[in-house]
Amino acid sequence: MMKLLSSWIKALCLSGFALAFSLYGSIAFAAKCEYKVTNDWGSGFTATIRILNNGTEPIAGWAVKWNYSDGSRITNSWNATLTGANPYSAAPLNWNRNIARGASIEFGMQGINGGKKAQLPVVSGAVCTTVVTSSVAPVNSSAARSSSSLRSSSSVAVVRSSSSIASSLRSSSSAISRASSSVQIVLPVSSKSSSSLTSSSLRNSSSSAKTSSSASSVAPIVGGCSGYATRYWDCCKPHCGWSGNVPSLVAALPSCAANNTRLTNVNSGSSCDGGNAHMCWGMAPFTVNEKLAYGFAATSSGDVCGRCYQLQFTGSSYNSPGDPGSAALAGKTMIVQATNIGYDVKGGQFDILVPGGGVGAFNACSAQWGVSNSELGAQYGGLLAACKQEFGYKATLAQYKTCLINRCNSVFGSRGLTELQKACTWYADWFQAADNPALKYKEVACPAELIARSGMNRGALNDIKTSCN
Repeated sequence: MMKLLSSWIKALCLSGFALAFSLYGSIAFAAKCEYKVTNDWGSGFTATIRILNNGTEPIAGWAVKWNYSDGSRITNSWNATLTGANPYSAAPLNWNRNIARGASIEFGMQGINGGKKAQLPVVSGAVCTTVVTSSVAPVNSSAARSSSSLRSSSSVAVVRSSSSIASSLRSSSSAISRASSSVQIVLPVSSKSSSSLTSSSLRNSSSSAKTSSSASSVAPIVGGCSGYATRYWDCCKPHCGWSGNVPSLVAALPSCAANNTRLTNVNSGSSCDGGNAHMCWGMAPFTVNEKLAYGFAATSSGDVCGRCYQLQFTGSSYNSPGDPGSAALAGKTMIVQATNIGYDVKGGQFDILVPGGGVGAFNACSAQWGVSNSELGAQYGGLLAACKQEFGYKATLAQYKTCLINRCNSVFGSRGLTELQKACTWYADWFQAADNPALKYKEVACPAELIARSGMNRGALNDIKTSCN
């Protein structure tokens, strides 16, 4: 009898626990799920699904599904793993599976309309207690544009959560942290493969393209917009490396394997998200002459892939008063092409790609180059930030430059990575080891040399902006 009573009490407790857990779960996993059409050009669309945690507890893992009743289908996606086809299901990546209380995550997709305009399906899932559908973008006859939650790096450490901007922590060395370019395309797409592009075809990808020549000088900026430059190199595949993230008339940025050979699949997964695609070494900056250099950079989010910007350095640092490198850089000009975006890259910030510039939140470089994390210098700011930590912030420019060159030679030269070594020492020589220099900027036509390296030619779109970003 006692044994039966004990079993009954145990069963009652377990059922009570299950009920309590169920009630707790319904409160904790309470989210607003919103489907939003971000672009509709008749034959196709881009859209996002946003999951906002408006419950009382963090969400640990989520899954949602939706269906297009008109036969619309998705051709690619980013920031989630998609499976199925009407209905579609989405599951998180490692970095956005947890949603803090009051925070949100967002993933996106590009597709083909089954009807004359983009449909607004209902999103469902255990996590969704509130469902909202809305179309916010007017019909756009031009190419589809997509967004991603990529962030760029630099040398002021702003530490952020994996799913949304959380708290900030500034170091004494300067700039903004970068998360990886780990947009993940998980569905097959029909698009141009940049691997088949040759230097000749890149230069002539559009007969109407407007590009500048390899001029030895450029006209100075009169007026312009105010901004600043930071630096990074994380070895991840950049945002513009996926066909769904560039306009339809623009080729996606090529990606490379660990040995720097060109990949044939333009939508290969990023090395920072478990894939085999890395940033190609051809994205390193290079000198045109004493006053002019070309390179590539991450910019603020939006339709920026392939746009080029003239950067004119003012002689001061954005956040390091008295920086001798920024003073020595005064009067020099760079033209950079945007290859990446970042939610924590501010308007007017250009996060220049420089080997040894700092890996930020994600690091595929240690594995690719066979380098220890410590050899790469400070996580945010890289080799130069490590030199400033070593010598302090009142050392001479010569000390900073010598330290930086020695570290470049140690990391890259000792391993026979001469192309990266040259680009690393470029930061000491031409760029004068400047720490987040202030600048004036404006959008310009892309030089042929940059288009030849990236394959991204927006000339045919004729959409250079004159406003500040």
